[in-house]
Amino acid sequence: MTSQTDDHRVVVIGSGFGGLFGTKALRRSPVQVTMVAKTTHHLFQPLLYQVATGILSQGEIAPPTREILNGQANAQVLLGEVTAIDLDRRLVTSEVLGRPTVTPYDSLIVAAGAGQSYFGNDRFAEHAPGMKSIDDALELRGRIFGAFEMAEIGANRGDDVDHLLTFVVVGAGPTGVEMAGQIAELAHRTLKRDFRAINTRQARIILVDAAGQVLPPFGAKLGASTQRELEKLGVEVMLGAMVTDVDERGIEVRHKDGSTERIAAVTKIWAAGVQASPLAQTLSEQTGAPLDRAGRIAVNPDLTLPGHPRSSSWAT
Repeated sequence: MTSQTDDHRVVVIGSGFGGLFGTKALRRSPVQVTMVAKTTHHLFQPLLYQVATGILSQGEIAPPTREILNGQANAQVLLGEVTAIDLDRRLVTSEVLGRPTVTPYDSLIVAAGAGQSYFGNDRFAEHAPGMKSIDDALELRGRIFGAFEMAEIGANRGDDVDHLLTFVVVGAGPTGVEMAGQIAELAHRTLKRDFRAINTRQARIILVDAAGQVLPPFGAKLGASTQRELEKLGVEVMLGAMVTDVDERGIEVRHKDGSTERIAAVTKIWAAGVQASPLAQTLSEQTGAPLDRAGRIAVNPDLTLPGHPRSSSWAT
C-alpha cells in the first residue's frame, strides 16, 4: 500500500499519450499523481514502423517515462501491469515479477491503450505479428531483414526464394500503408546494392484489405491518391480480399467473388484492427457501462456533441 497523503490522489493507468498528457496536465494541481505502467518507457507508436524497418532505433521513439516526468514534483511512476481495479474501494492492484502492489486513489484515469485484433483468429499472431510495442517492432525487424538474408543463402544454393522475397501486410489503414510503403522503399532502394545473389528490387510487397479502398476512414479521394502513390513505390494493393488463414509459409485470402488465393510469403505483418485493453471489461462489469465491438467502454453515453446527435464517447 502506498503511503497516505492529505492531497487528492490520482492514479493514472498507462504511459501512452493519454496517460502521459493526463499526468502532465495535473502538474500545477494540488494532487499527487501515481502513474502505473507495464513498461518503463513512453512509446511514440506512430513511428514503430520505422523501427521495424531499421530506420530508427528503439530509443528514439521510446524515451524513459521517468525521464519525461522527472521535473514534475507531484508525479511518481510505478512499474507494474494492472491486474485488478476495485471501484467500490478505490484500489488499483498491479503486479511485477509476481509481486503485487495495491495503490489507493481518489480519482482514476484509465488510459491502458489497445492491442492488436485478429478478429477471433488469434492463431494468426504466431505467423503474422502485429505492431503495437517495441518488442513487436524488433520482432518484425528481425523477420524482414532475416528474409533477405535467407533469400541470399537460398539463391546461392540455387533454391527458389520467391516466398522469402514476398512481404504481405494485412490492413490498409494508416499503419499498414506506412509499413508497406517503407518495406517497398527498403527493398527497391535502400538494399538494392547490398546483396549479390538476389535482386531486392524484385521483392513483392502486397497490401491486403477486405475493404474496397485504401485508408477507408479518410474518404475515397484520399484513399485513391494513397493507392496510386503506393503503386508507384511498387506495392501491390489487393482490396476486397479477406484473410482466411495464415501459416508459416503463406497466407490465404478470399476475394469478393468468392474465389480463394494463396500467397506464398514467409513474412506477414498484421495491421488490421485493434481491440481495447481487458481493463475495459473490468470497468464494464463493475459499472454496467456498455462495450462496443472493439471492447471499448462507453464514456458519457448521453453526451451530445454539436452536429453529432446521439453521439457517444468511447475509451479504454
